[in-house]
Amino acid sequence: MKPGRWRFRFRFTFFWRLFLSHLIVSLLILAPLITGFAYYMKQNMYKAKTEELSNVSRAVVRTMLKEDEEPTVALQAYRTLLAERKISFILLDKAGEILYRDPKMPGTMRNKAFLDNLRAHMFVSKANDSFVLQQDTDEPLVVVYKPIRPKSPSPKVDSNLFVISPLQGIQAAQQTLNQTLIYLTIFVSLVAIIASFFISHSMSRSIGSLRQSTQQIAAGNYTSRSPVRRSDELGDLASDFNSMAHQLEITSGKLEQYETRRRHFVMDVTHELRTPLTSIRGIIEGLKNGLVSSPEERAKYYGIIEKETFRLIRLINELLDMEKIQSGLITLHKKRTPLHELLEIVAESLEVLAEEKKLHLRIECEPSLLVYGDYDRLTQILINLVKNSIQFTEYGTIALKGYETAAATVIEIADTGRGMSKEELALIWDRFYKADPSRSKAGSETGLGLSIVKQLVEAHHGTITAESTPGLGTKFTITLPLTDSDMTMALGSGE
Repeated sequence: MKPGRWRFRFRFTFFWRLFLSHLIVSLLILAPLITGFAYYMKQNMYKAKTEELSNVSRAVVRTMLKEDEEPTVALQAYRTLLAERKISFILLDKAGEILYRDPKMPGTMRNKAFLDNLRAHMFVSKANDSFVLQQDTDEPLVVVYKPIRPKSPSPKVDSNLFVISPLQGIQAAQQTLNQTLIYLTIFVSLVAIIASFFISHSMSRSIGSLRQSTQQIAAGNYTSRSPVRRSDELGDLASDFNSMAHQLEITSGKLEQYETRRRHFVMDVTHELRTPLTSIRGIIEGLKNGLVSSPEERAKYYGIIEKETFRLIRLINELLDMEKIQSGLITLHKKRTPLHELLEIVAESLEVLAEEKKLHLRIECEPSLLVYGDYDRLTQILINLVKNSIQFTEYGTIALKGYETAAATVIEIADTGRGMSKEELALIWDRFYKADPSRSKAGSETGLGLSIVKQLVEAHHGTITAESTPGLGTKFTITLPLTDSDMTMALGSGE
């Protein structure tokens, strides 16, 4: 744009589109109504005038047919009455000659052209016909033509009657009506403009509010909500938008949590890998530099290297298991397995650890009870839980209990260990969480066992809960569906 010049650019916004559409529709409805009403009133006024003149013509004809004398006397009786109503009449014979004419008829009705017009209509018009006679120098006239034909021949009354009245009254009424309709049109148009403005402004404001909320959502403010409250489709759109914003807010919060957990996960994995690697590196440097001379010390440090290596392998395997479970890459080969036999295998596998701490493993399960699931993964779940109980129990008994309800198989692992507080209980399913870091380090634990347990149980469409009382022990309860159909029914019923 050149300096010193400006140009107004009109933006055809939604408000103007809606406003003009409402206004145009209102005017399109109003114009035919006003035009039709004006035409209807005009026709009614003309019809009323015509009926009035027709009534006068019938009265004149009846009077003339009853009189035996000259019709002039009878017609004169109507002169005073009709003059006040500006009605005149004239009688012509069959040849068109004047038989009687109102003495006070206006001069414009006495000229030859006027009479020629009447004679012309007399020969072409039918009985009781009405017409408008347009004159060059004066106002139009409404004329009703009625032929008088008596039953018995009578030259005196065998004639043609023309009843005449100026159109002035109709025109004046029409002008008044037109003025009224003009005022009414202006008033209705103003009302339509105001109503269209407020309706369009209301909808435009609602859309503007929704647009602002959308911009805030696009800018990352997921707490923004549309304040629009309407009962129409626009209100439904605002409600759906708020629902979408709510879901985005929840998703954003979850993503932030995932990102926080990811950072913590990387830090924890780095720490868990650094610790054994640092230990191995220090021992290797000591052996390399000849700081360890005796065979007994070498054997001791080789054992530490082996232990830390196993710890690294276990950590990597557990990380791989977690990644497979979270990515849905794990495949479960479910079948029915005797639960008592499974519990016995777990107890035998951990018997050495339990005997080291002088703990007793007790199995409470019917030999005929079957559990539905992947044999290897169920074994992994139970070993991790029992091993966790052994780690945090100094004396007493660890009970492995199994029983069946109407819809599920329930497995309970209860110990008499130190227990956990509510704060610790809320964190035990988190990755790398360790209730007692010093103990877990001594036992080469990674803090991933319970997290893997929970995800494996959920992969079986089951649930796992933990109850604990400080100083009295902890109980883990696993609930597994009897079959896949039972799991489907439970999901369908919202359980």
